[in-house]
Amino acid sequence: MRLRKFALSSAAVITATITLSFGAVAPPAMADPLDDAKAQLERLDKESSSIGEDYDEVKLRLADGRARVDVLKADIAAQLTKVDTLRKQATGVALAQFQNQGVSVTVQLVTSSDPDSFLQQMSTARKVDDNMNSLLQDYQAQQANLADLRRAADAEVTGMAEEEKRLSDLDASLKEKLKQSKDLVDRLTSQQLSQLSRGGARVDLSDVPVPSGGSAHAKALAAVRYAVSKVPSGQYVWGAEGPNSFDCSGLMLAAYRSVGISLPHSSRAQFGVGRAVSRSQLKAGDLVFFYSPISHVGMYMGNGMLVHARNPRNDLVIQPLSSYPEYVGARRVIG
Repeated sequence: MRLRKFALSSAAVITATITLSFGAVAPPAMADPLDDAKAQLERLDKESSSIGEDYDEVKLRLADGRARVDVLKADIAAQLTKVDTLRKQATGVALAQFQNQGVSVTVQLVTSSDPDSFLQQMSTARKVDDNMNSLLQDYQAQQANLADLRRAADAEVTGMAEEEKRLSDLDASLKEKLKQSKDLVDRLTSQQLSQLSRGGARVDLSDVPVPSGGSAHAKALAAVRYAVSKVPSGQYVWGAEGPNSFDCSGLMLAAYRSVGISLPHSSRAQFGVGRAVSRSQLKAGDLVFFYSPISHVGMYMGNGMLVHARNPRNDLVIQPLSSYPEYVGARRVIG
């Protein structure tokens, strides 16, 4: 009995010692709902940007495919004319040979009213006969070329149908990501929404001077002014390039198009335009890129500021460059 009491006392002492040494075990801290929402929205924005980039690239491939089909259609029309001309030539030669095959050359010569003319015709006929095989070979070769062109056109059309299906699937994925973002935002309180908006570091347009000089090229400055002019009312729409709706690369395309410079409608493709510049050497009009792989692009305004088509939830915004995540690099289009 004493032994049992001693054991119980010892256990109590040990428990008390552990409690005194380490303290009571605290319950796990509850995650901040706003921080969790921010993290989820950033993840959804990144995923949407990647899908949107795929969407733009498919649109580019579709445009290229349509251009190739137009060229093939023109080539097919020209080839049909060539084949039809050769067919008529071959038919005419064959018919002439058939009409004369039952009458001997001697009889034709004797009965001819103009023997000299007949002999000239015979000489010509022999030359035609000599060239008949070449004519037929050419005709067959041109027919084969026509068949190749038609097969190429059919393959392009099939490929375009697959790309259009891919575009539709991407559009559905983008809409699903947008719905997830909306559902997430709808669950936030008014106070959380206000905090979320402040956390986005969005800047009021009236507080930001639009660049009007400095070392940047005049066309680059004009491109910045165009992009900024679209901020108050411009909408974010996947695959759009103006005049009132844009996606990220579409806004860059439209801004530089306004000053006569052509850009591809893809942030990844735009990353190959112009020349690379370091972050410390940025000038107004430089394109700045985000995420790896690249799936978002904006335009540097100067003074540490960025203008871009952010996402369908925020549309077009101006914000500090430092507030946007996962900066990758920059390209100078001109200057």
